[in-house]
Amino acid sequence: MDDEHDDRKVTRRSNEECRRLAQRTKEHYRIGRTWPVNIGRVLRSRTILTVRGEKPLVYRVVSDFALGLKDAKTELIDGSVVITTKQSVDSSLLWGDRRTRMTMAHELGHGVMHAEEGTVDHRATGATGTTTISKMNASESAEHQAKVFASAFLIDDQRAAELASLLDIALEFLVSVSAAEICFERLQAQREREAAAARVMEENRKFQALINKPQEKDYHLQALCPACRRQTLLPLGTKVGCDGEGCGYIGDHPEDN
Repeated sequence: MDDEHDDRKVTRRSNEECRRLAQRTKEHYRIGRTWPVNIGRVLRSRTILTVRGEKPLVYRVVSDFALGLKDAKTELIDGSVVITTKQSVDSSLLWGDRRTRMTMAHELGHGVMHAEEGTVDHRATGATGTTTISKMNASESAEHQAKVFASAFLIDDQRAAELASLLDIALEFLVSVSAAEICFERLQAQREREAAAARVMEENRKFQALINKPQEKDYHLQALCPACRRQTLLPLGTKVGCDGEGCGYIGDHPEDN
């Protein structure tokens, strides 16, 4: 769904910052490197650590009719973060539906980053997180930030990097294929950057070794040794000496003759 009315401009945050906030949230709930994340338990924990500090968390389940075309919404009411969702969505969450898990992690991201008095963040049925605002400036899009947060909250990067495909990621962490694809492509790009950086460092190492290598100088005279007839004469003051194996000749400098 591409609808600017389901999105709004918020404080600028990079994808990396959104992921850091997701990790901080996991630490708050003492999830650690546990997966699949029990998002239902998190929503019923009654507390949330927002960017403005810890606040009460209220999780409400209402009839599908009450929310209409919205799967869920997040708002700040009297100092409490209130996340409201449809009965059908909550039921799907309990069954471990992958898309629903992303939806509710998305709402949790709104609660952590965007909940303000008088504002409501909706998650429309069928929404993808792509909106007019996110296309123009993703770093200021509430929907884009929440999408990045949700992926980082549910997917453990270290484990995901060990998996062979985006489908493996989707199944391992019970997330949507689109979320797994985003994670897989990001990790793949990171691996390519690291490999490129390693190649540059190796080439630099070789170059530095080349330019810093002591240059061997040939101090032998062009004249041949009178004794062994090899080009092995070295200047010894006013004399010359042969450093050829088994020779040992010492005599006058050839140029003096």
